[in-house]
Amino acid sequence: MLEIDILDSAREFLLNIERKFARQIRTRTNRLAKQPYPPQSKILEGYAPLRRLRSGDYRIIYFAEGNVLKIPLIDKRGDDKVYRRIEQKFKS
Repeated sequence: MLEIDILDSAREFLLNIERKFARQIRTRTNRLAKQPYPPQSKILEGYAPLRRLRSGDYRIIYFAEGNVLKIPLIDKRGDDKVYRRIEQKFKS
């Protein structure tokens, strides 16, 4: 099982949504720590090794690095804002 590292922006997002949804996302991230590449996850084109996974109305952006599952971003699904934030953080 991978260690989970939720980065500051994702942690802040979790603190500002309803508890029910935050709990769903935490459950999903715990599953990712056991199986980081489930069939329903997808690689983000142009941003490998970043992957995305839906959790209800939210999208978890993550990658595995060594023994750590890093989660740099969680945001609303279907909102282009998540992709603009990815571009800001990860575009070289």
